[in-house]
Amino acid sequence: MRGNRKNDKKRSMATIMPGVLRDRGWEAKVELHSIFPKWKQVVDETTAEHTEPLKIVKGTLWVEVENSAWLQQFQFQKVLLIKAINSHLKNVEIKDIRFVLPQDEKREEPEEQKVQFVAPPPDLVKKFEEQAAFIEDDEARESLIRFWYLAKACVRK
Repeated sequence: MRGNRKNDKKRSMATIMPGVLRDRGWEAKVELHSIFPKWKQVVDETTAEHTEPLKIVKGTLWVEVENSAWLQQFQFQKVLLIKAINSHLKNVEIKDIRFVLPQDEKREEPEEQKVQFVAPPPDLVKKFEEQAAFIEDDEARESLIRFWYLAKACVRK
């Protein structure tokens, strides 16, 4: 008898989920993103071999392309690709495709510069405080002095 309750719960979830998706407005998003796992069936073999869908933002599909030569080729085929993709969708459609090149993970990042704290000489601090003394608002004057102090004290190695 206990096993029947589990089956009842499973069946009720299966009947409830489509309504939840529809009511929450997720149905269209789920359908749009359904092309990701079946990308090889949605587009032709050559396209599938040299591309990978990345994301969908406001009806625009972002597709990573192997290199700039393929990117140019797929730009010429954009309308045909949109039609092919939309033929697999029932209630929504892709409005545009943006092709992007892969982010080169091997590219060397510039070396991160380290910041070292070196307090400015007291006479320089006093001179700046005297220059800032004309500011009537105490809070503004103190903020300016703190900003100046940090700008002078933080030195890149």
